[in-house]
Amino acid sequence: MTEVEHKLSKKNQDFLFRFKKGLQASDKVEEEKKESILADIEEQLAEGQKSGQTAAQLFGSPSEALDSFLNPVRLAKGFHDYSFTFLATDTSLVLIMFLTGFFTVTMGFSGSAKGSEGIGILSALALSIWGGFIYTWAMQALVPNPNQDEKKKRFPTWALLIIVALLWVGGFSLFLYLPAVINPILPVWGYGLVFFIAWAAFFVNRRMAGMKRGGVLAISKLAQQERLKQEADKRG
Repeated sequence: MTEVEHKLSKKNQDFLFRFKKGLQASDKVEEEKKESILADIEEQLAEGQKSGQTAAQLFGSPSEALDSFLNPVRLAKGFHDYSFTFLATDTSLVLIMFLTGFFTVTMGFSGSAKGSEGIGILSALALSIWGGFIYTWAMQALVPNPNQDEKKKRFPTWALLIIVALLWVGGFSLFLYLPAVINPILPVWGYGLVFFIAWAAFFVNRRMAGMKRGGVLAISKLAQQERLKQEADKRG
């Protein structure tokens, strides 16, 4: 166990152990490169631990982190090449599809055309848009832009997480209890219709931004790609 690894938390050590096991079993990376990758992962875990970031927040699961090194997917543009409006809209539409799709399925299986399984359509839309904008703002604050002044003050991670939690809880409390007169629970087909409208808007929004691929939640893949790129640039 290296000196850096010894200082890691138990969860981070477990993450590193599983990542190392997968990396050593792979023949896609040269042995010398493996040592460099492990050292880089250890350093990032140690730095993230100082600011309260977990391994999952930095890399996802060990298998996801390993896959990013063994099978890197490079999107045409970088994280900071896309506007806040595009990323927030993209994320909001994903959340709208998730909520309306969920209610379409659960209400459909329950056999009720309109029932307690759903929430008001205005609440669903407001929560999705609010969540999309908050998540995008947080991600842009957490992933530094190399083209901006490095001396510019940034929110400490712990403070950012508190603000995000307060904004989400506040929005949830406000939007979930909108009066029924303006926030009706739709029948099953109504949520299904909203799902397909959001699905169409999702693809139109990406096409207008020039994004041909990026997975369901593009902002997460873009952020991970940007972190890996910046780390690679630091190593030269």
